Amino acid sequence: RSIIQNPSYFLNHLRQAVCFRRLRRYPEAARSAMIADCLYVLAGGARLEMSNLIQLYWQALIQEALSEEGSFCALYTPFEKEDEADKIREANETFAGKHPDYTQHIFTDPYGIHLLPEGAESLPDQQYLLTLGFRNKEIGRAVEKSVVRRLPTCPGNVRENPTAP
Repeated sequence: RSIIQNPSYFLNHLRQAVCFRRLRRYPEAARSAMIADCLYVLAGGARLEMSNLIQLYWQALIQEALSEEGSFCALYTPFEKEDEADKIREANETFAGKHPDYTQHIFTDPYGIHLLPEGAESLPDQQYLLTLGFRNKEIGRAVEKSVVRRLPTCPGNVRENPTAP
């Protein structure tokens, strides 16, 4: 109800993410957290650490979804900012070679630069592309469509706290 009443307030979406997580509906929780992060940034959220925490939260939700689900697999590929299209193509080919059972639909997130999941060893400041492979083509297409879909922009300035003057 709170999202219906105020769809541009990031905390409503973050609360929804927490609810979905407790219901063990991890993909929906991750999506709600991603929306919360986008809305926070669009609203001019000045605290960078808040955005970073929200990003870490939705990445953790994706990891929980991956650990629960047997119909898809994930691969993190080191990313350098040069020639993004070639890096995505290379990540897809690497994924197909390592996980041949999950090649019905392969998708590398073109917008997200990710950190490795907690507990994985990585170099400081190293960024990674996240590649997902699916056993079911329809599920893979639906996930890709939800990730690359443009979110609506909010007209005007949206405050972090709607009760503030």
